Amino acid sequence: MEDKQGGITIFKLLGYAFVINGTFFFIVTAIAMLRFKDFYTRLHIGSKCLTGGGISILLGIIFFKGLSLYSLKLGLIIIFLVITNPVTTHALARASYYSKKLSIPENSNLIRDDLHKKKNGGLL
Repeated sequence: MEDKQGGITIFKLLGYAFVINGTFFFIVTAIAMLRFKDFYTRLHIGSKCLTGGGISILLGIIFFKGLSLYSLKLGLIIIFLVITNPVTTHALARASYYSKKLSIPENSNLIRDDLHKKKNGGLL
């Protein structure tokens, strides 16, 4: 990846940029987890920022390593993250909505509640 003089190539610069971007996402996630009070907002920031941060750092490593079998494996991990993180976040949010412990309070700012009829036995 280095040129013959030992300098930094564009691939390394892109790798550094992606790793710094991913680190920023992880720091934002940590701060937001401490600041947000509601379970649903924490779940939202956790899913969005951790997916973005994880994908950015993995892309940075791919740029560092170049095209190889190692980068193919990292690409498969990225695809796995893109598919599984929204599914697990949705499952957690739905389970907490239907549980009594983490239900949405009445004075919440929730504008539209599509699951309310289904929760009370409707067919929605």
